[in-house]
Amino acid sequence: MNFQNLTGELEVFYNNHGVQLAGINFPPKVELLQQLKTKLENKIYDAGEYFKIVDDQEQESYVLQCTKPLKAYEQVFLIDHALSFRYTELHTAIKQVDRLKNMLKYQNKKQPLFKIDKVYYHTEDFDEMALETLKDVKPKEDTFAISFFGNQIAQIEEVIHFLNNHKQIKAIWLNGNPVAEDKEQLLQSIEAQCPQVELVDLSFTSNATEWVIRYVTADFDTKKASSQEPLNYLNLSGRNVLRMKSVKQIANWFPKLRVLDIKNTKLNDLEDVNAFFSLLPNVEYLTCDLEVEEVLYELHKTNKLNAVSPYLRLVNQRDIRYESYTPAKEEQNDIQLIKQNLFKLTGNYRLLTTDQMDESAVWYLMDELGSSIQHSDTPNVSVVPFLYLPNGKIDDDAVAYSILFPIKDIHEQPIFRDYLPGVDEAKFRSYRLNVWFDIPYDFILNGYNEYKTKLHNLKIVQPDVIAKPIEYLPKENVKVITDLEMVTKNLTLPYVSFTLDLDEANLVFFSAGVHDDINEKYADKFINQYPHEYAIISKEKLANTIQSTYGEVPWLQETFNLQTQLPLFMGAYKTRELQHQNNLWIIKPPNMARSMDMVVTNNLDVVLRLIETGPKLAQKYIERPLTLRNRKFDLRFIVALKSIEPLSVYLYKTFWIRISNNPYTEDVNTLSIYETHFTVMNYGHKLTQVFMHEFIEEFNKEYYPHTWEKQYESIQEMVRQLFIALRTHQPDMANYTKNRSVYGMDLMIDSNGFQPKLLEMTFSPDCTRACKYTPTFYNDLFECLFFGVENQNMIQIFN
Repeated sequence: MNFQNLTGELEVFYNNHGVQLAGINFPPKVELLQQLKTKLENKIYDAGEYFKIVDDQEQESYVLQCTKPLKAYEQVFLIDHALSFRYTELHTAIKQVDRLKNMLKYQNKKQPLFKIDKVYYHTEDFDEMALETLKDVKPKEDTFAISFFGNQIAQIEEVIHFLNNHKQIKAIWLNGNPVAEDKEQLLQSIEAQCPQVELVDLSFTSNATEWVIRYVTADFDTKKASSQEPLNYLNLSGRNVLRMKSVKQIANWFPKLRVLDIKNTKLNDLEDVNAFFSLLPNVEYLTCDLEVEEVLYELHKTNKLNAVSPYLRLVNQRDIRYESYTPAKEEQNDIQLIKQNLFKLTGNYRLLTTDQMDESAVWYLMDELGSSIQHSDTPNVSVVPFLYLPNGKIDDDAVAYSILFPIKDIHEQPIFRDYLPGVDEAKFRSYRLNVWFDIPYDFILNGYNEYKTKLHNLKIVQPDVIAKPIEYLPKENVKVITDLEMVTKNLTLPYVSFTLDLDEANLVFFSAGVHDDINEKYADKFINQYPHEYAIISKEKLANTIQSTYGEVPWLQETFNLQTQLPLFMGAYKTRELQHQNNLWIIKPPNMARSMDMVVTNNLDVVLRLIETGPKLAQKYIERPLTLRNRKFDLRFIVALKSIEPLSVYLYKTFWIRISNNPYTEDVNTLSIYETHFTVMNYGHKLTQVFMHEFIEEFNKEYYPHTWEKQYESIQEMVRQLFIALRTHQPDMANYTKNRSVYGMDLMIDSNGFQPKLLEMTFSPDCTRACKYTPTFYNDLFECLFFGVENQNMIQIFN
């Protein structure tokens, strides 16, 4: 961009905003720049003079229509933001519920990117054929389901006669016919005279069997309806299931039932309530009407819920056992629907000053006008966020807008923008459009299945590594150079002194990596880092190191780099969705610490939009972590690497506990609450201190007969496997006999089998607490690593 010869206030405006203008490809036209300045200073919102919002109910979308001709790059318009928030503020940010509901009313349904007609087997339809009689209809002998939607059939007797002449038919659709105006009379007549029929329009008949339950759950697939495959999910929403004579057999037909959708099912009397209860013995996740949720909550308050549904975890994605649960209201359903669809319309930006970049992005929702602009790969306008800085800096007077300017000549026609500007197929454009459009998943699922098969069949190949003797320093006149104050204060070995002269030092212990210079500048010195150790200290490399050695391991959650493995992640997500498994994921940047910019979500749209805010990893969330005091915790261990070949690795005996402030729950309303789902409370949050001896005592008491001693053995085995993977992946590290490294290892424990789960490895961890509670920490560490002195605080992993 090149604005030349600007003067006065316009020059000042450009100097304050030039970087932004260049970043959004603002047209290099002085007249347009002046227009933008004037509108910002005077808060001129004149887009309504050129555009109107059309509510296209037939196409189920809002459309922004241009009402006056516009030339490319000759006008600029301000668009206000209806909502701005950081992700952690999402739950509290949603205030204007009715307004947001209206803005998002068409967003719950995606348009297909490609139209694919579904094939229904053993099914015939005679829809909207103006039929007044069924006398001439001759269904095939293998037809199980038949539809007469939208005809003129009026006589129940004719329907009965037709069904009794074709007793293979189990499901019939008659909605949109005069005969279906009295639905209850039609249903009762078919139940009494055609006992083989199990489904009439949306409703099960009283004679319904396991077949029709499988049929509707499989989206009317007659092949799957005849299968005996165990099902963990049933969709009985709006099916009048409590009408079934055999309703109490459903739990026996489907003993693995974990996920149940029973919305639009009323509990009219005690018999209905008991029938409903009979569905629940193994259910963990239930979707139901608010009135039913209230019944279950009352059971919980009177300590009777476990007798009816002992495994129930979430109702309508909410935890009725959670201490802060409040009885459901219709508005809460509205808010949940808003949160589910909000990220289809939001944009984002990140604030950047000369001092630092924001830890997390700001998300915004444009007003009704801006949110009505539809997507096109060939847009006619550009719409971009813009931060107006009236004082020339980011302060309390700064205001965020979006600005719109035509990039083509526009006549009286719809307005389109590109929802993914600058994103091409190299950045998985078609996949990321899944936020707004349904895309075919067969190709994605096939690729993911091939990837899983490859991991499953992987065989570990031990590298050909020649062992070298481990070198140590003599215990005399050792000069240490370090930038760590904790080392200079706490390393008190009598034969060690400190120096600021690198040439004089024979032991280098730096907090920052100098990996690129190890081979040259530090080749003759002992040093606390290895070349190639990024293979485990980089979040994005760690999973690759482990998977390239073992394939899948139980101690690492499924992990994907969204910059390079997005299709695989989407395959994993869709697989879990199809199998009705928990789909919570934690999305985290590969290069930030302290849980910064991390998001927990089960919403694929959110994940795909988070990619816009910077590089991200997606890792399967541990949805059932072991808890302490009903709170989520993780453990920080210090791991010391002395040698790659022979492998010599130590765990420091003392470890540290980090614990969340709120009781743990999967309740959807807590997913954006930091103090429920994260444990790092050192920065701006209340810190709960749990000492190691307290933790072990409580652990042994709460999880008896499992003991901490057994748990510690499984953690040691995990560390053993990790460093075998490092040696396998980076055998050249064995050549560095003077190198050592100290890592912080963070892990959690899955309540399923007490399986330890590796979260991350950190180079040069903060050891302040280690020194505070174990003053000999650095003496123990240095003696073991650099002088070959074993001590009881350093637990050897490889004997």
